[in-house]
Amino acid sequence: MASAYHTINLMLKAILQKIDILDIKISMVGEELRGPRGPAAGNTVYLTVGIQTTVQALKTIKTPVTARQVAAITGRARAVESAHLNELWRNGMATRTMRERERLFVLKEEYRDKGQALES
Repeated sequence: MASAYHTINLMLKAILQKIDILDIKISMVGEELRGPRGPAAGNTVYLTVGIQTTVQALKTIKTPVTARQVAAITGRARAVESAHLNELWRNGMATRTMRERERLFVLKEEYRDKGQALES
């Protein structure tokens, strides 16, 4: 019959092995999240219907616009357009600049003309 110390020691070793496995899995996920996103990384970007509407609004305007201006075109809330514009920026499809306290967005030329890598 094993002593209590030996049993606890075996249990702790098993827990430490599981923690090591989880640590490796977490680090792998972290590496995937740090990788580049969007078409520049070789990934096709799939856009929801809502974001496609925002892209169409950006295509009609050639100058940098705010989320409020896009919302005026699409008829949706400014917060919704802000979320969509930031998603386009994170995917590398739009550029974002600051003017005073406003963020201005412009659709990149490669997406403005032909709409390549845009799939629904």
